[in-house]
Amino acid sequence: MAKLSGTVCIFDLDGTLVNSAPDLTAALNRALLREGLKEIDESKVRGLVGEGARALLTRGFAMQDRVFPDGEEADRLVLDYIDDYASRISEHSHAFPGVEDALDRLSDLGATLAICTNKVERLTEPLLKDLGLWDRFAEIVSADSLPEKKPSALPLLTIKERTGAERGVMLGDTATDFLAAEAAGMPCLIFKEGYGAGDPRIAGAPVFDDYEALPELVLALPQGA
Repeated sequence: MAKLSGTVCIFDLDGTLVNSAPDLTAALNRALLREGLKEIDESKVRGLVGEGARALLTRGFAMQDRVFPDGEEADRLVLDYIDDYASRISEHSHAFPGVEDALDRLSDLGATLAICTNKVERLTEPLLKDLGLWDRFAEIVSADSLPEKKPSALPLLTIKERTGAERGVMLGDTATDFLAAEAAGMPCLIFKEGYGAGDPRIAGAPVFDDYEALPELVLALPQGA
């Protein structure tokens, strides 16, 4: 039997599988400029990513001492941002080095591959298809696929149930991923080259910084939910 048979490896998307920060930053800055605010450097935007478009905009406004609006105005700003980002979603985004080889190796070991992202579905699918990654995953759950998103355990447990896996492993880069895995009773590996570096909530989490080493690290993890 393959060593990872019965295991589903659940990947976060932004900052874990894909370096999407350049396009996220560009879209955020276009939104800020439309509202008379200043652009934010990509190095700072990386730390704002992980909980979806509304949270990204709210944090971008807050960095300039501006309160993000409520109600219909907030909905308009979020929709405008999503429309703009969707139109240029993969101009500069790319899979991190070694991702595709690691996915191949995990599949060869018998693992089922899945994605759990806080991107909405209308952004998740085109990004993955543009980068040639869509068909590699047995299950993909986005922010609006279920009533709850990460850090809730629901998306991870739903993926585990839908894939028929006996065990789930979360691969992410932020506290949102780590907390979701913790709530679901799953082990989690944090990608050090992602966007959550420096967050004290993941200070003690096991990490990886090289996709070449990932399959062996997954094999070495303790059994989880």
